[in-house]
Amino acid sequence: MASVHRLWWDRPGLICIVLFCMTAGTVATRAADSATSPDEAYLDALQGTWVMRGTLGGKPVRYFADGQRVLQGGFMKLHMIDAGSRPLYEADVFIGFDAKANDYIAHWLDRFGAAGARVVARGERQGQRLVLIFPYANGAFRDTFTWQPESSSWALLLESQGGNGTWSTFTTYNLIRGSPR
Repeated sequence: MASVHRLWWDRPGLICIVLFCMTAGTVATRAADSATSPDEAYLDALQGTWVMRGTLGGKPVRYFADGQRVLQGGFMKLHMIDAGSRPLYEADVFIGFDAKANDYIAHWLDRFGAAGARVVARGERQGQRLVLIFPYANGAFRDTFTWQPESSSWALLLESQGGNGTWSTFTTYNLIRGSPR
């Protein structure tokens, strides 16, 4: 065993080659990991400050939203808050892409607490449209995010599923870049 170690250390050129190969492999792996996939780039378009306008129950609503990467970039967090002087609603939506499963997952946490947070959505993207399904016990919700690159805006449609399986509009929003207040 001692002779193998002596042979190894007696060849400084061999040591340099081995160290170079190890370093090059590490650098290549890090570069591949840091490359933005189309699915991550899609989520990145949610970054920034937004004004959300839409309808809820046929009545106009307005929210402010802020999208940012969190948890070392693993999730896009969209923080939404009612624009009223006394906000009636506030939520954080965490959306991430799972490259191994080739799908998206989402957690919707809001002022209604833990009961609604038990369900995790799964979704798939086709082009500029991401559809997430939250399979709640008393009826699923379907959230459709549509990126509109020509106007740098988003459309968000939330639908609820009735007992007979039909979908109906719960709320709609348009997100345009803007600052709160």
